[in-house]
Amino acid sequence: MIVALDNTFLTLILNPHSKPRPDPATNQPVSYCRERIDAMIDRHSNSGDTIILPTPCLAELLTAVPSVAAAVSEINNSSYFEIASFDAKSAIELAIETQNAISLGDKKSGIQASWNEVKFDRQIAIVAKVNSAEIFYTDDTNQASFANKLGISVKHTWELDLPPQYAQRSFLDGDEK
Repeated sequence: MIVALDNTFLTLILNPHSKPRPDPATNQPVSYCRERIDAMIDRHSNSGDTIILPTPCLAELLTAVPSVAAAVSEINNSSYFEIASFDAKSAIELAIETQNAISLGDKKSGIQASWNEVKFDRQIAIVAKVNSAEIFYTDDTNQASFANKLGISVKHTWELDLPPQYAQRSFLDGDEK
């Protein structure tokens, strides 16, 4: 299986001080977010899945990490991450999707953001599609919307499974992060 990560997931993986977006249902931080993401990465890597990192996300990520060199080294040394470029095939797919949106009378596809943000978010979702991602991990509502329109399943941090050892600990101890 091929899955794709957006900048929010990449940042949570590579920047230990980053904070997750709140769960929209509770408006509270996702409990055990780091453990949920680590379990998701472990599950995909143990299954031999490919985890793609769209290059537009990589550019965003590298502005938010304490050390660009350390982040690039960790990605390059990982057996489960694969950098996916915004290439000619992606550009063609993006043009087709944008033309479709324009022909429907709404080039932003109902997204309330600047045109530059819409174009950037579409690039990320298109890279996931062109690289055959089945799941797109994102907490960005615009990217989630585009990925869904492209037929890609979307998962958010607050939807990730809680590893059993933490579910039991929070129940028994009341210890929640």
